[in-house]
Amino acid sequence: MTAVPGRIAAIVLAGGTSSRTAPAHKLLAPDATGLPMIARTLRAVTASRADPVFIVLGHRAAEIRQAALQGLPPNRRPRFITAPDHAHGLSRTLAAGVRAAMDDPTITGALICLGDMPLIGPLLLDTMMASFGAHPGCPGVLAMHEGRRGNPVLWGRAVFPALLAGRGDSGARHLLAQHAPAMPRVAAGAEIAADFDTPERLAEFSRLFAGS
Repeated sequence: MTAVPGRIAAIVLAGGTSSRTAPAHKLLAPDATGLPMIARTLRAVTASRADPVFIVLGHRAAEIRQAALQGLPPNRRPRFITAPDHAHGLSRTLAAGVRAAMDDPTITGALICLGDMPLIGPLLLDTMMASFGAHPGCPGVLAMHEGRRGNPVLWGRAVFPALLAGRGDSGARHLLAQHAPAMPRVAAGAEIAADFDTPERLAEFSRLFAGS
């Protein structure tokens, strides 16, 4: 793989209310081994080359923080960020994480990961970072499956200021139309569209990872 210049952070968004799975909070839901979803997601992210790893909290922050640390080695624990305006939508949670990354001048890009996508593996994240390093000056990298983009998305530092300006639950969608044509693509599997944000999907998650 091509060496990645500087450092690529990972920002795991975990500040939402999980209203679609209420009263259960999806990030606290256990898989077949008893591991909470947010811990399963972080296990993969921290196994990648991303450094540092930020996790942005908001709703039920104390519970999410405690759950996130389950099963993680001490040397790969994430840095916790709290989004004070998380109730105003995903974009504000994202902005809190990006602001933390901007404070470190050695960080050249950030992988934006969703807390409810535990099937994303470290290999995909490492491949996206390698692609970013192989395309100097690109605004970021997209993960693609059968012609459709999904999550995570890697954004270069040049885009960070624009990420701070998002509003509501749009995340960074307002920037994709502008930058996507110049972003290299990385082939991925169906996991880049596999979230767990309904009661039915949570029931499926509860049966995953048996025997792992």
